[in-house]
Amino acid sequence: MERSAPEHDPLARALAARLRDAVEAADRMASFAFDATPGEAPPTALCDGEELATAHDLVLRVMRETGDSVNFRIMAAAAAHEDGASIKPLAFDLGLSPMALIERTQALIQVGLVARDLQRDTIRTTPAGEGMLEMVSTLEADVAGWLAKRRRR
Repeated sequence: MERSAPEHDPLARALAARLRDAVEAADRMASFAFDATPGEAPPTALCDGEELATAHDLVLRVMRETGDSVNFRIMAAAAAHEDGASIKPLAFDLGLSPMALIERTQALIQVGLVARDLQRDTIRTTPAGEGMLEMVSTLEADVAGWLAKRRRR
């Protein structure tokens, strides 16, 4: 099942960019090995042929984080603020402590759905986060439409 719907292309590109950044960061960290043999290159974090399994893992983690109703509300609220949502007011609006919001935000950052500006103490959705919000919105509208049509029979 290796097909990609055109409407998912921006989301797929955003998630691929997140993985690329993670691989580059892991490779940079590996290059700091202190006991490597001189002249020996450290192994790469992603080897040829591992792309599909790595993408599969990320996509399922993205779906899990997006599927959590509190995380979804965090993403939606962050998306509503063009310049990012301030942590303390957002936590209050969501009925969370600032620490609980920060912990959940970290999980969303890990999979590339939100970003945090530490200087301004704000969070914003990333292109991948916006893509997931759009995908959920489209899917829920389609499901509701089918449900309404079925009830009219």
